[in-house]
Amino acid sequence: MTLSTPKPDVAGPPRPDPRAPFLVMAGWYGVLVASYGVYLGSLSGDVPAGCGEGCDSDRSRMLLFGLYTATPALFLALLISLVALWLLTTRGRTRSALLVGTLAAAPALVVAGIVAAIAPPS
Repeated sequence: MTLSTPKPDVAGPPRPDPRAPFLVMAGWYGVLVASYGVYLGSLSGDVPAGCGEGCDSDRSRMLLFGLYTATPALFLALLISLVALWLLTTRGRTRSALLVGTLAAAPALVVAGIVAAIAPPS
């Protein structure tokens, strides 16, 4: 009985581990959430003087804006990013985890730019 030699891989080199691009993408999402937290920390929590009970502070207005506008937009961007990550890792030719993760996070970065543009001024 002779041992057969291993057959060469016809499909090409093995695909890189998809966890690394996912971690890069998750890192971009973490940067977005942390930058929003830093921005909230820079806002004043004081209600303007002489304004009745109907007034809110800048921080509470941005918290409500984040809850009702930014969070759903970021969730939608996350769903799009996961699909893009899947497409880039299964069908893409790029082998760089940093590039694939950043390209997958691009919808979130675009959404963050749009949300920052329409955010109520403080």
